[in-house]
Amino acid sequence: LQFFYGTLSYKCKLTLQRDETMKKLYRYIKFHIKTACKNITRHFGLAMSAAFSMTITLLLIAVFLLLTSNLSNITYHIEDALTIRATIDNVVTDQEKTTLQKKIEKLPHVTSVKLSSGDEELAAYKKEYESNDSLFSMYEGKTNPILDAFIIEVKDANNVKKLNAQIHDMKGIVKASYGGEETDAMIQTFSSMRTGSFLFIIFLTLVAMFLIANKIKMSIYTRKSEIAIMRFVGASNWCIRFPMMLEGILIGLAGAIVPAIVTVVGYHYV
Repeated sequence: LQFFYGTLSYKCKLTLQRDETMKKLYRYIKFHIKTACKNITRHFGLAMSAAFSMTITLLLIAVFLLLTSNLSNITYHIEDALTIRATIDNVVTDQEKTTLQKKIEKLPHVTSVKLSSGDEELAAYKKEYESNDSLFSMYEGKTNPILDAFIIEVKDANNVKKLNAQIHDMKGIVKASYGGEETDAMIQTFSSMRTGSFLFIIFLTLVAMFLIANKIKMSIYTRKSEIAIMRFVGASNWCIRFPMMLEGILIGLAGAIVPAIVTVVGYHYV
């Protein structure tokens, strides 16, 4: 019984100590939050200036980040839509076409291979030149001179040139084309645009960090007398620093509310 009561008494003491510690921590945080709010009120102009600079910087970063993201998606989508058109020799039999199609499908970076007959190719031409589709009417039926072709979708646009050369050299393929130098130039341009946009976002982020750091230095400089008095009365470094950290968090949140709302609502609307 003595051991039981001793253990119970020890546990009660620990609980009381823990409760007392939590109360002290609560009072400590509450006091510093009040101090941070008083500092913001006291230096309202500086706080508003910091929050406004945060708002402008975050808005710029958000806008350019969204533009970069959409630009990347558009360029990748265009690159994914690139195809190779391989024209098949008219002496190739149906069985040989099937074998050739399977052979192309096994090549690296090939997504899919579709056989388009001469009649389907003629129909595509008629659809493309709808205003003058009568020009193609004479070629319908057995007089159709358009050869069958494989429409090959490519996984990575950077490999389209190499893949086109491989398909062109295959037996039974008359010609393989993907757009040539114009397509290569387009892929290179898209790649440069993505890299440039990414570097610009990094630059904007560094500018934002520089502005925030400057505001912190300015805030400390304007309060150097106040900090000196706090040191003279025996305040610790943490006691001086913690309210300023809370103040920075509150100003940062105030500066981030408007960009967050504008970005979410504005982007959805646009």
